[in-house]
Amino acid sequence: MAFYLSIDVGNTRTKVGEFKGSKLVKVHHFTNEEVLKNRMMLDEMELKGLIISSVNSKVSDYLDLKDRSYPCITLDQNTPLPLKLKYQSPETLGKDRMAIAVACKALYPEKDVLGIDMGTCITYDLVTENGEYLGGAISPGIQMRFNAMNSGTASLPLIKWDPISVKNLKNIGTTTTTSMISGVVNGIKAEVLSFIEDYSQNRDDLKVVLSGGDAEFFEKELKNGIFADPNLVLKGLNEILLYNLHT
Repeated sequence: MAFYLSIDVGNTRTKVGEFKGSKLVKVHHFTNEEVLKNRMMLDEMELKGLIISSVNSKVSDYLDLKDRSYPCITLDQNTPLPLKLKYQSPETLGKDRMAIAVACKALYPEKDVLGIDMGTCITYDLVTENGEYLGGAISPGIQMRFNAMNSGTASLPLIKWDPISVKNLKNIGTTTTTSMISGVVNGIKAEVLSFIEDYSQNRDDLKVVLSGGDAEFFEKELKNGIFADPNLVLKGLNEILLYNLHT
């Protein structure tokens, strides 16, 4: 059975999604070092098309997508998208933000949608019911905030974020460490809810989708009719691939 393949290459890790049409059927997770050892995976798969989004040229170059028997798309700022970009600097628009915006519109084709990516940075991307990408916001992610408090002060410790170890989080921290965790986590919760409230103005029934490594944690924390989809970038890439193959 032939599949479509979406590859999301990050700085240190790579996610690969196998799709049958628009349906995600399997996800592979690799470190980038493992990708360099698994290039043969592409040769062994029967594919109808492939798209790659990469911030690591060493990995994407090593995959060697030239002269394949199936269409291959390398996502960049010139790739046609099934959205109307209203962003004033499209040449600086992140590939992950492109993919998330496209995936959000595919999930809710007739709704205003806010995609929130809880990764290294937190990004907010707003797509209108008319398929217009308006832009959004970028702020520091969880670990980046912990890093800043440590490097910007003389005495605050460096906290390595681990959502599994955070149980019964309270607003009032009783130690320096729990105070820092409370400040970062509850600060992000307040930030996210504030953006949702702001973007909901004059938009009936705004849909909100979380993605990224911390999406599931904040989905439980926010409890506001929001759902998390950890594979939103892969799904957006696949939609971009299908759009380019069928138009």
